[in-house]
Amino acid sequence: MKSSFSRCTTLAAITAGHVGLLLSMSHAAPPAQPPQALPMEMVTIPTPAPAIRPAPPAPVKTATVKPHKAAPAPRPLPAPIKPSPKAITTDTRAEADTSKTSAVAEAPVASRSEPAPPAPPAPVVPPTHIGGHLGNPRPAYPPLSIELGEAGAVGLRVAVGADGRAQEVSVARSSGFPRLDRAALQAVRNWRFRPATRGGEAIPYTYVFNVDFDLTKA
Repeated sequence: MKSSFSRCTTLAAITAGHVGLLLSMSHAAPPAQPPQALPMEMVTIPTPAPAIRPAPPAPVKTATVKPHKAAPAPRPLPAPIKPSPKAITTDTRAEADTSKTSAVAEAPVASRSEPAPPAPPAPVVPPTHIGGHLGNPRPAYPPLSIELGEAGAVGLRVAVGADGRAQEVSVARSSGFPRLDRAALQAVRNWRFRPATRGGEAIPYTYVFNVDFDLTKA
């Protein structure tokens, strides 16, 4: 019983000592303060300039000197050939012959004269049916055309021979009335013409003229 009591007493004393140590430590330590925020400052860091590398030096070209070739030794000139007297005489004869032939060839050219240009052809005088000496009667005006009031000009194409006669007659422009066209053809086929001439010589010729039908002259 005494041993157990002594153990309990020692345990209680140890426990009390620990509690008292803890209390003394709690009173001695200062109260903990909350952490304060530190002030912040903006610092601009300068950017370093890029380093400029110097350009590498250009390579120096070394001129290659070619060795000079030795000039070839001049060849000896051949000895001049003396012309024989026969060759000289033949050359002079040949030159004399060529001069003679050239003179003969140029002579007819100088004597020839340029041909005269051909004369222009003489103008043609066309034929005509006008003239009292020809005695050509006027075409007969058809009575039915007068009653109906038909009038106009008939263009006729006439091929006149060198003898002054109408070889062929055709209508080149109609008057618009067949009766007037037929009356003009019938009259002109029997007409006489003064033929066309060239340089005073009669030639065949074809020309066109009008035959008028006028009611005031019917």
